[in-house]
Amino acid sequence: MKTQIRHFLPFVFLGLIILSSCSTTKRLGEGKFLLVKNEVKVLNPHKDFSSGSLESLIQQKPNTKFAGLFPIKLWVNAWFPKGGERPVALDLSLIEESELQMTRFLNNSGFYNSKIEHSIKYKKKKAKKVTFKVQLSEPYSLNEINFKIPDKKVNGIVKSSKKESLLSKNAIFNSFVLDNERSRIAKELNERGYYEFTRDYIFYEADSALGNRKVNLTVNVRQYNPMGSSSESKREETDHKVYYINDIFVRTNYIAYSTDTSKYDTVTDNPQRKNQPYPYRFQYIFKPPLKIKPQVLSRSLFLGNDKLYNATDAAQSYRKLNELRIYKYADLKFYKSDYKSTEFPERNYLDCKINLTRNPVNSYSIEAQGTNSGGDLGLAGFLVYQNKNIFRGAEVFNVHLKGAMEAQESGLGKESDQKTFLFFNTYEAGIEASLFIPKFLAPVNADLFSRYFRPKTTVNLGYNWQDRVEYNRVITNISFGYEWSETRRINHILYPIDINLVKVNTTPVFDSILSNESPRYQNQYTDHLIVGLRYSYTYNNQEINKLKNFVYFRGNLESSGNLLDLFAGLNSQNYEGDFNKVFGIRYSQYIKSNLDFRYYIMLDNNHSIALRSYTGVAIPYSNSVDIPFEKGYYGGGANGIRAWPLRYLGPGAYQPNGKNIERVGDIMLEANFEYRFPIYNVLTGALFFDMGNLWLLEDNGTFPGGKFSFDKFAGELAMDAGLGIRLDFNYFIFRIDFAQRIKDPALEPSNRWVPGSKPDWFNLIVNLGIGYPF
Repeated sequence: MKTQIRHFLPFVFLGLIILSSCSTTKRLGEGKFLLVKNEVKVLNPHKDFSSGSLESLIQQKPNTKFAGLFPIKLWVNAWFPKGGERPVALDLSLIEESELQMTRFLNNSGFYNSKIEHSIKYKKKKAKKVTFKVQLSEPYSLNEINFKIPDKKVNGIVKSSKKESLLSKNAIFNSFVLDNERSRIAKELNERGYYEFTRDYIFYEADSALGNRKVNLTVNVRQYNPMGSSSESKREETDHKVYYINDIFVRTNYIAYSTDTSKYDTVTDNPQRKNQPYPYRFQYIFKPPLKIKPQVLSRSLFLGNDKLYNATDAAQSYRKLNELRIYKYADLKFYKSDYKSTEFPERNYLDCKINLTRNPVNSYSIEAQGTNSGGDLGLAGFLVYQNKNIFRGAEVFNVHLKGAMEAQESGLGKESDQKTFLFFNTYEAGIEASLFIPKFLAPVNADLFSRYFRPKTTVNLGYNWQDRVEYNRVITNISFGYEWSETRRINHILYPIDINLVKVNTTPVFDSILSNESPRYQNQYTDHLIVGLRYSYTYNNQEINKLKNFVYFRGNLESSGNLLDLFAGLNSQNYEGDFNKVFGIRYSQYIKSNLDFRYYIMLDNNHSIALRSYTGVAIPYSNSVDIPFEKGYYGGGANGIRAWPLRYLGPGAYQPNGKNIERVGDIMLEANFEYRFPIYNVLTGALFFDMGNLWLLEDNGTFPGGKFSFDKFAGELAMDAGLGIRLDFNYFIFRIDFAQRIKDPALEPSNRWVPGSKPDWFNLIVNLGIGYPF
């Protein structure tokens, strides 16, 4: 009976859709048509023009569609008139307005006198498709580029930066590019002391009398006018003024709109900077006592007395001050100063006033969460303490306490001596402490590093105790590293010290099981020491609040054991059996690298495509025959191949045959696709496809079929597809992904395609997550 009902459900669903569609068109009224689709077709495409630019100018949009296919909101409105979306009736006046907007855009893009026509395909009560046909004209291009700048100094600066100009001979005469060039010139002058200069002083004269759709362009820069750049009066015009910095005042505990009349003190810091002939002078105004070292704030300021005003330095100062977590807000403003230098009387000066609003120094939080690790349910609790100024240097000190319990399935059966509380049999407790220092903490002169790198130092200490059915494990870790930004898009992380000590005590019952496994599997549950370094390079060209495609790339390199190997080689007493040991503990030796590449295609403000590829390899050598368990690659889970539980994918074509053990690999390949779209209000969705697997470098008795082979790996790629539902609150995204296996490498080679392979092949895996998977 249930099977029969299931067979009829698609027909019932189809009937409801037909009824909804009929109801929708009837409600439109006589002579009106439901708008279904818009299309822009460029009849003669040009390499410098995209039709997507015109699609956004269409004034009337059809009803939104779930996943771009189903107008669910429209169907809802058919049954519940106060819900969903009202049907969009075709409006011919908006088609004319769309053509007008497109024509203006084409003219501004250099394609003057292009032709736009539209056609409408009707079917019953629907306008199935409105097509805008665009015949591009030959674009106007630049011939000569001349300059008319009365101010000789400004003229010299503009011409000296011609290499960075966005204008070039034979380029399309594009108004948007011309506008961006105005901004570029203004920025260049703002970085040379021209505090009052704005792009409004720049205008163009274009002469198209040459014919052949060529334009002679003249770049004009008006003289300075105290009445404003748009003033028609020329009586007060002079050369543009160059400004230097005079006094710099910093109020360290500013409270807006405060009526506090208590006395404030002032202290002056005089830092000496590299290539600077004399110390700077920063004046700090505070209500006693001063709770932060002045030198810390001075390091965050890129300004200096008698230094040319520079808009980039001001922006860097603002950004660096806002990175200090002890402050909630930083406000930086400049004012014209009456100061006149006896040495340079012709100079104009600015005073800088900086107001800093403090955050509370101490904060506490208690968190609780439910966990689901491979189907094992659990509870976890966290106590977090943070001090944002522990040594009065804006250092951030964090302490993170964790306690967790989990009901874990065990392969040991009733023979194990399990200690249970309620139904939990696995316990974890740990403490992590970290110290964040807003500078390079190194035994070298800080002037060797550019302050524009915004350097940071991090120290981490951790201790974690785990009591599981099979073993007790204690993990201790210590790390010390640096982070800095080379540019706005490039970031570096280097940890020259990264130490992990793992101590494991297995139960006798589990020992008997391990004795029948491969050495690699046994090594996962032995004491080992990891002493190494790691480095990460990140590139991200995303521009916030701009609708454009962007790239994210992260490369990681990690090595371990080389220094210990040198130390052990010098001391023969450290050699035991087949391996070297330090303090009686075998150390790991390996090199590991991975590349994470992502490309985001922004279709519009609400629809996007996210593509990701991940490649990684870890190679043990010398004192190690395999990678430590915690350093190996693992697949599955909410951020990987989503139809497999975390750590239960692969390796290779390994068939578990009911053996429930976690799996790691030496090689990992993964690719992901997501199409992201809106559904309703904060509810958004995604269609996704995942593909990948992990492999071993060598044959392994515990994981037969797991070795990587160039002629077999393509057939051993796992595949899944599914639907994601997300609650997007801007600052927080909660995610539920439903994934179905498409290809399972653990099945026989002739039967790996899952759909239709057996009657009960359809089995959705549910993943919960916070944030996007990538």
